[in-house]
Amino acid sequence: SGAEIGGAFGGEKETGGGRESGSDAWKAYMRRQTNTINWGKNLPLAQGIQFDF
Repeated sequence: SGAEIGGAFGGEKETGGGRESGSDAWKAYMRRQTNTINWGKNLPLAQGIQFDF
């Protein structure tokens, strides 16, 4: 999702002019999501873990 991609690159994607970019609550929410996503998903993937389907 877009949130995962934004989180993987520092979570800055949403601050560039999206309709939520003026909301402190949204920014705080994105920070929490970024932390969860980075440690729970993207970081292991970035380390080379492969999922076979």
